[in-house]
Amino acid sequence: MIASLRLYALLSLSAFLLLVGCFYFAFAVIGIVVNILTLLLLTADWIMTGSSKFLTVTRSVGGRLSIGRMNEVALTIINQGPDELVMRLKDDYPVDFQADSEEFFMTVPALNKMILTYHVKPTKRGNYQFKQTHLRYLSSLKLFWRQVSYNNQQDVRVFNDLKLLNELSIKLSRASELGEIKKRKRGAGTEFASLKEYQVGDDSRFIDWKATARRNHPVVRNYDVEHEQNMLILVDAGRMMVSDLNGLTRFDHALNSALALALTGLSRGDQVGIGIFAHKPICYLPPKRGKTQLKEMLELVFDAQAKSVEPDYASVLTYFASQLKGRALFVVLTDITDSTGSEALLKGLGSLRPRHLPFCVTLRDKQIDDLTHARAITEEQIYRRVAALDLISARELALATLTRQGCLTLDSPPELLTSQLISRYLEVKTQNKL
Repeated sequence: MIASLRLYALLSLSAFLLLVGCFYFAFAVIGIVVNILTLLLLTADWIMTGSSKFLTVTRSVGGRLSIGRMNEVALTIINQGPDELVMRLKDDYPVDFQADSEEFFMTVPALNKMILTYHVKPTKRGNYQFKQTHLRYLSSLKLFWRQVSYNNQQDVRVFNDLKLLNELSIKLSRASELGEIKKRKRGAGTEFASLKEYQVGDDSRFIDWKATARRNHPVVRNYDVEHEQNMLILVDAGRMMVSDLNGLTRFDHALNSALALALTGLSRGDQVGIGIFAHKPICYLPPKRGKTQLKEMLELVFDAQAKSVEPDYASVLTYFASQLKGRALFVVLTDITDSTGSEALLKGLGSLRPRHLPFCVTLRDKQIDDLTHARAITEEQIYRRVAALDLISARELALATLTRQGCLTLDSPPELLTSQLISRYLEVKTQNKL
């Protein structure tokens, strides 16, 4: 039982009367009477207030939550008692989550139910647990709150941005239905498409001699460009990826985009694999095609975390390259500082040529960009701006070095990373760069 404001008011009045009664006896008598009446009212209120057995509280939350997103939690309160109840409710969500509501105040009619919703935002992947739900309801005479706790513990798992993947899957499905995804391109290729009459300029190597003999005039084979390819997506989990950027670590931003890219590749029929590395390979799933591949990827990277260690790019990239059969688009999501600090990465990516097509993807910090355009008046502001300009210049030099080595590059802020990465991938497919 927890005293309400009304009970505190009665007790305060009684205490005041007794205090004044130290000087005027009549007030002491009134104070005693108020005390007795308060006790009687409290006893009657306890008897009149319904039992908590008429109340039930259940929680509904998906077992798979998305990192960095607002995930809905629903609480259902059922009042099977004969009285309308004024309530306060607090749910024990995981301490590492952010929530848009801490406590609820509501009135639930008799023989009725109410559904309350709030949202939680996880900032880290992993296993978590919702614990008890605490409910207080006001007594009949509003003298106290009766509290009851419900042991509706529930385990949840926080994955990467599942909502992003779901939205992207719908978009890709619609695009495929409209013919925007699986467009076939006529020309040189490896997959036979059709026969056509020979025209000036056609490659004589593609003449179909049997068809020519049957039709008594030259006929050539027409081929489709082979769009299906191998793609390996590697995510750096080293020290450069530990820092926060827009509410998530660089690693989590990169991993979200990597999975979105994997989904896009799989929808195009590519064989897609994924790997995570730091000072050594952490996990690896060989390239495959099919719907189950993305599910396996989600389970594989579920609890992977960035570490404050220096990646061994040379040995790690060599290891992953040795696992592949045939040519592949080698996508590496990482970060760089300058040509000197990222020398090992530049050499490692350069060594992948000419067997593979390396694609270096880096996360650009918008705050650094903003500093270069900020008005500098004080000495500290000038220093910050010069430092930002120097950092961006060194970064662009490192990316230019990769381009000269024949690597594809993309330097994007986290909020645009997924869309720009998918666009570049589709460009590689359309232009048959692999």
